[in-house]
Amino acid sequence: MMIVAQATSGAQPWDPELSDNFVFIKSLPFVLGLGLVTGLIRSAGPAEQHAGGQVRRFSMGTILGHWLITIGFVLALPTGLWQYLGGITDKHLPFPLYVVYRVHYIGAVIILFSVAHFLAYWLASGDRSLWVGRGQWRRHLTGFALELPAAIGRRFAARLRLDLTQRPQATRWTFYETAFSFPTWSFALALITVTGLVKAMRYLYPIPGPLLYTASTLHVAAMGLILVKTLDHLRYTLPRWSLMRAMVTGWISESALSGVLAGRTTPGEAASDPAAAPVGAALGSSER
Repeated sequence: MMIVAQATSGAQPWDPELSDNFVFIKSLPFVLGLGLVTGLIRSAGPAEQHAGGQVRRFSMGTILGHWLITIGFVLALPTGLWQYLGGITDKHLPFPLYVVYRVHYIGAVIILFSVAHFLAYWLASGDRSLWVGRGQWRRHLTGFALELPAAIGRRFAARLRLDLTQRPQATRWTFYETAFSFPTWSFALALITVTGLVKAMRYLYPIPGPLLYTASTLHVAAMGLILVKTLDHLRYTLPRWSLMRAMVTGWISESALSGVLAGRTTPGEAASDPAAAPVGAALGSSER
């Protein structure tokens, strides 16, 4: 409230765009601190894991956090991309540019709060189920290769010399989620967070030009990566409707979860295994 009051007092010779920049950067310690506190509070109490043939896949806090960061993406990604595309195409919107920046900053604040919240929750709760343990990467990558379309999975496995003749058993999360989705989401969020903070800090501290240029370039790349990852996330979850339902209710039936972990889009489908032969035998000489 003090930051907003200072920016709107009229005592500063700032235009709306510069004023929003200062409000955003000055509020970051509060936003990140609030995220850390809420994450620590969430980690304090265990939740019921099984009830009447249902398995808890997500807690209510995780569900709210998931949809909150989704709102942040919806606000920040289009406005962030327009800041670059609008200048390249020399197009102008029917409202001032500072409005685009303001909406972008609101979305960025939501994302930063969510990142701090989830990071504190995972570290304090001790939940490492989505993290691939030491020495377990080949097992998870093998399971991930078997979840890919057959042709892609064979090529992927051949590159990494994975044995597809033995299907590893997933436990709580699919191998797509542990070996691919969670690591790529973590990388994309870390990249856009760090580069966004570097860009914002230029209003408080002198940032060298090459560093600022690199941060701006990687920030745009992170936005593109998040957009691609969002489409891939929908591609994976929409055919597995029980996963989408779990992101609203928090629960999934034991039969549906077993079907998803076995590589089936619905519990009634037959599991498909693209590995009918060892990788070397399955690939032709031109594919090796």
